[in-house]
Amino acid sequence: MLRGFVFLVFGALAANAHADNPNVLRFDDRTLPDVQAPFDRDGRPLRPKDNDFRARDLSPLSSEAGERWVLLTLENTGGGTRLLSDEYLVAEFANGDRREAVNLEGKLDAGEQVRRTVFFGYHRFPIVRVLDGGD
Repeated sequence: MLRGFVFLVFGALAANAHADNPNVLRFDDRTLPDVQAPFDRDGRPLRPKDNDFRARDLSPLSSEAGERWVLLTLENTGGGTRLLSDEYLVAEFANGDRREAVNLEGKLDAGEQVRRTVFFGYHRFPIVRVLDGGD
């Protein structure tokens, strides 16, 4: 009985410590704004470099510390093997800022699809969309 109580107490403490950790990633609200309505900007916004990759099934993640990630499916729509590069994916944030992916590496064969978690740095605002080679 005492042993069960001890495990219960330590389990509760561990769960509480995990919940208070500002570095823990959590899925953001899935309600995203209308992407047809552009942000009011000066100059030309950052766009992804032309490529054969398409990003689908996007799920933004954030930490209280400001980390911004996206869980997504990447597909190589090209006819051969393609190498991934940071400038192939650009995140747009809720204030209109845009940033390239960070340390996006690897290769995909023609038609290959992979599930990836992609880092877009630290930002005050959440990610509202990700632009790929088709945008």
